[in-house]
Amino acid sequence: MRNMFLKKPRKDKQLTVKKISQKKSNLIFMTSLVGFVLFCGLTMFVSIATTMKMKARLSEAPVVEVKKETDRTLEQFLDGYVSRYFTYNSQSGSADEDVTKLNDYYGSVPDVKNQGQTKQDMNIVSARMLSAKDGIAVYRVIYDTKKDGKNQRVGIEFSIPYGVKDGKYYVSGLSWFSPVSDFKAEGVDKENHVSLVANDEMEEGKRKKLVSFLELFFKNYTISQANLDLISNGIKSIGGATFKSLDYTYFKEKDGKIYAYAQITLDVAGTTHSENFSFELREDKDSYFVEKMDHTIPADFNKKDDKGE
Repeated sequence: MRNMFLKKPRKDKQLTVKKISQKKSNLIFMTSLVGFVLFCGLTMFVSIATTMKMKARLSEAPVVEVKKETDRTLEQFLDGYVSRYFTYNSQSGSADEDVTKLNDYYGSVPDVKNQGQTKQDMNIVSARMLSAKDGIAVYRVIYDTKKDGKNQRVGIEFSIPYGVKDGKYYVSGLSWFSPVSDFKAEGVDKENHVSLVANDEMEEGKRKKLVSFLELFFKNYTISQANLDLISNGIKSIGGATFKSLDYTYFKEKDGKIYAYAQITLDVAGTTHSENFSFELREDKDSYFVEKMDHTIPADFNKKDDKGE
């Protein structure tokens, strides 16, 4: 009876390995390869997108400014000079003292040929440095003055040549119109001082012709841009000034060019002052033409060449 309920032993199934054709094998390989390439591409895309988002966030972050220490000693020094230059009270009885204090700013007091300078009462309203480069500082100056008993407010651009020695500053020549605590340097070399005592060796007839041309130039320099354009290359005329006198000239010829050095007196609203100029001229028919102009006279302007001039 017991044997009736005994289970018959199962026969184990024999596993058989199915053969895959070469075509199917190639298909599986290609599918896997394509999947791998797509996965790599997706990974790179996600990485690039993440990087771009991080850069965008960084660019949107507030910029923290690094404060730079600014040295304003030059500006402070020249502010004092400008204030002295444009402040004058004829009733104060301190004219000589004012001149002395103004001269203290110079490394060497400029040689001024016109000793008959006139000065009207002046009171500075504002002065702001526009630039300071290559030894020239430019200020925008507004000052009050009187002319013919009437009050006038004058606005000009004022250029100041300056030098530096041992970290301290000095005014290196005559300042000019153009379209500080004591930072003054001591012991400036006197060899850099421009002394207007030399006489040139220009033939007298030619010299008179050159002087007449410079007088014509300076008249147009203050009143007529159109006329100035006919006798010079790109030089701008100045308004509000009057040419008073040509006080010193020196001429020399070199390499087929004529070099002219001049000091003049200008009048601005009743106050006169001197300015220095250097020119490079060329002959133009029966007259001359200004190729180049500078607002300074070099210290060695009258130096003779070794070969002579």
